[in-house]
Amino acid sequence: QHPCSVVPNRGSIMARLFLAVAMVSLLCLPGLAQPAPAPADSTEQDDDSTQPAEKEATTAPKPSKEELAKQALSRATEAHKEALKHADDAIKKLKAFVHLLDDHADAKTAASGLEESAQKDVEKSTEDAENTFRSRLRTLVKSGSGGDSKEVAAAAKKANRAAKDVELSAGDDKAKAMRKQRNHIQKATKEEAHTLAREAREGAHAAVKAAHTLERAQRHAGVKEDIYERALDRNERIGEGMEDQAQDLQDKAEDKIERYFGTVEGRAEPLEDDAREEAAKHFAAERRAVRGVTKQAGEEAHKVRAAAKKAAAEAKAEAKAAKAKEASAEAEPTEAAPKEAKHGTKANDDTKAKHDTKANDDTKAKHDTKANDDT
Repeated sequence: QHPCSVVPNRGSIMARLFLAVAMVSLLCLPGLAQPAPAPADSTEQDDDSTQPAEKEATTAPKPSKEELAKQALSRATEAHKEALKHADDAIKKLKAFVHLLDDHADAKTAASGLEESAQKDVEKSTEDAENTFRSRLRTLVKSGSGGDSKEVAAAAKKANRAAKDVELSAGDDKAKAMRKQRNHIQKATKEEAHTLAREAREGAHAAVKAAHTLERAQRHAGVKEDIYERALDRNERIGEGMEDQAQDLQDKAEDKIERYFGTVEGRAEPLEDDAREEAAKHFAAERRAVRGVTKQAGEEAHKVRAAAKKAAAEAKAEAKAAKAKEASAEAEPTEAAPKEAKHGTKANDDTKAKHDTKANDDTKAKHDTKANDDT
């Protein structure tokens, strides 16, 4: 594909936004092909041209001074012609560049292009920030299962920080990317204007220098004084006029660049504000999600602590009851011994009483029997 095919149509975003493409396209404009560098001073060429003649002096006759002067004049004339063409081509390039800066109608589209490009720049970082936020939110959800309120608070803090990172990436970072791209393009455009203007001035200066070389060659060739003086005066005016024109075009280009990018900035700033506002809304929604999950995790942690406390109390009560039961079991044999002793004493007393009563009865019976016998 020929490079000229990339020249943007008037009104396209590339012609206004990415002026670097326009700069390249200048090389493709008809009649602006890169010319060969201006030839060196013809006096130096005179010295070079005499070398082959000196080497062939033994085989060819040495040219006369008149012939050498005519040859030098021919070379000087051609060099001056090439220098003028080189300077004129540089001026045309600079004019074409300035012309590309005339149309401000598409500044809104240029601003939209900056926004789209900035969105692509921050897309990866925003996606990473979103993934980090979701991961921190999942950690927050699980933080209540341990029953530690400090763990819940720490997880909530990290989730809020991740949500803020999302806002910064989608809002501030995007706005900064838009400004950075705009400033970069503006700087590159100014540098290109300076480069084209410098080449035009240098070309004009080279044309003036070639005009002086031509004047000397004309004088050595025997051209009439009034002729070469008038020619030099005319050629100097042309070259100096080109230098002034190059400076004027540079000033005009810089002024148009400032106005154009000022217009683009005016169109881009509301888009930057919209990006920040949208990111702030998204951040507020994520903060609400964090608060909701934090509340749930806190309640879960409270339940876990309450259950643990209840279980501990029950375990303590069971341990106390077991200890009391064990103590009661150890005390039962000691209480049974006195009872057995008591029962034994009573039995002995009863037996003794029975023996005593029987003895008394026997004695009484004997006395009664004896009394009866006596009677």
